[in-house]
Amino acid sequence: MCGIAGHVGGRVVAPLADGVLDALRHRGPDAQRTERRTTGSVVADLAFARLAILDLSDAGQQPMSSEDGRFTMVFNGEIYNSPALRGICERAGHRFRSAMDGEVILHLWEMEGPSALQLLNGIFAVAVLDAVTGELFLARDPLGVKPLIYAEADGELWFASELGALLAMGAPTGGADLVALAQFLSFLWIPDPRTPYAGLHGVEPGTVVRWTRDGSSVSRYCEPLHPTESPPAVDPEDAVEELRSRLTDAVRRQLLSDVPIAVMASGGVDSSLIWWAAGDSVERAYTIDWAGTTGGERLSEDAATVRALSDLLGTPVTYVAGEDASGDPPRSGDLFADPAHDLARTISRRAAGDGFKVLLCGQGGDELFAGYRRHHISPILGQLHLGGLGMKAERVIARCGSGLGAEYLARLARAASERDPFASYMQICTYSTAADRARVLGCTEQEASNDAVWRQHRVVFDALPAGVSFLRKVMALELAVYLPGLGLAYIDRASMEHGVEVRVPWLDLELVRWSLALPDSVLIRGQRAKWLPKELAARVVSPQVALRAKRGFAAPAHRVAVGRAPGSRGFRQGRYFALAASIVERHCAGASGHERVPRPPST
Repeated sequence: MCGIAGHVGGRVVAPLADGVLDALRHRGPDAQRTERRTTGSVVADLAFARLAILDLSDAGQQPMSSEDGRFTMVFNGEIYNSPALRGICERAGHRFRSAMDGEVILHLWEMEGPSALQLLNGIFAVAVLDAVTGELFLARDPLGVKPLIYAEADGELWFASELGALLAMGAPTGGADLVALAQFLSFLWIPDPRTPYAGLHGVEPGTVVRWTRDGSSVSRYCEPLHPTESPPAVDPEDAVEELRSRLTDAVRRQLLSDVPIAVMASGGVDSSLIWWAAGDSVERAYTIDWAGTTGGERLSEDAATVRALSDLLGTPVTYVAGEDASGDPPRSGDLFADPAHDLARTISRRAAGDGFKVLLCGQGGDELFAGYRRHHISPILGQLHLGGLGMKAERVIARCGSGLGAEYLARLARAASERDPFASYMQICTYSTAADRARVLGCTEQEASNDAVWRQHRVVFDALPAGVSFLRKVMALELAVYLPGLGLAYIDRASMEHGVEVRVPWLDLELVRWSLALPDSVLIRGQRAKWLPKELAARVVSPQVALRAKRGFAAPAHRVAVGRAPGSRGFRQGRYFALAASIVERHCAGASGHERVPRPPST
């Protein structure tokens, strides 16, 4: 796992020097390197900051070139099926200079070109320069686990793992992106391909950007991860055993490492099953422990469950105080208002201090197997339309109720007021009104409308197969938009801020594709959501884990944005919106330590 950056164009620019490497150093503290390549009229500068995990020798250093020198690569990630791919390359006559997993990309590229990306099972962001054609290719893994951001202007392209490195290179930002900031106030994160800057764009998962002096194009290198339209019936018992086998295989693949591995544990189903499957291969577990009151959210139960799991699985645990979370802005330059980012960063800081470079975590299990409460109610949302009655019910509940229960009922009532099932579901996921957003951004409600902030979700939703269930549609929406935009993004930035790689075995590509062919009957069974992983957890880990009510990876709501007026949407959503508003204000004032960002203008 590493940090990468680069610039390509028709002019010689100042070499990528200390400023760029300093912006990447936290991602790759073990070694840093820059290199310039000239191909005809094209000049390319590449930067690399290394976190050495496989092949700790200098042989794994990058930028790395193919045997004949035609292709040069900078790569961030892990290729979990690299042992098998290495064998393919060697049988074709290719010689490896290192044991670093990413080297297989270079040799496969020599044989297959960009089609080589289809063969990879892993988490990656990669840039490949072709010295013969002068082309540059940027690609990102199908699920968007690893970040890659770029900018283009006047026949030039800049790219980097993080916003901060692009700013350090002087990439043209284009000023503030009003819609992106409105999305942030809606969801607490910004969906790809937008960023806080109008001129900086994320490479979308499963796509490749091809740059030439004449411009760039974007294409998919793999099929979208869509659910099967008419999945075959499966025996529930067979499905449990199949999950056991496939999850064990996925975890085994992701134990590929020359350094010790630990696990990020929450006491929930997903991380507990990862912990169980990894067995003695993980040397320690880390979890958040809240010493003070967490109100009615019962977040302190996580640590109690982890203690029981430690006794069962025999792994020592480090309990990290939730109160130690710093609240500082991400070093990457991203915007996150979900406290999960800060908690993951606190765990990563402690793990790095203990000498760990790799953590396993349970991210992705909910998206694959219907683990959120909104998944459980989605069949109802697809059919229940109360119109104005729903809006009246929301107002009554908001006026008379308090706490998380009343907040959720108000969200359901608001969702039921929508005629469109898509809009109904999005209301569940949206933390603010257009009026709230317009007030913070100083723009019109139309500019910050639901239609504007939901646009990327709508594009993905409308492209899904017509014959899949509404449950499957919303799960696919979250896999494609929510997971890379928030869950994977905050885990990457939080951990890499301290030079720690977080691996996500639930998102092993083979396991994901198998899950997309499962029928709804093993996702929600007997009114029990996430039935399949829970059933497996009850058998191989503990019934206590399987039967626990789901807890978010969160800070107590009363600790969030203290002293600021909450938004209009209830207890937790209101406090989180207040935090998001404060982050936008700080960002627009340029207080993040990067270039000043103009406040979006009123119109």
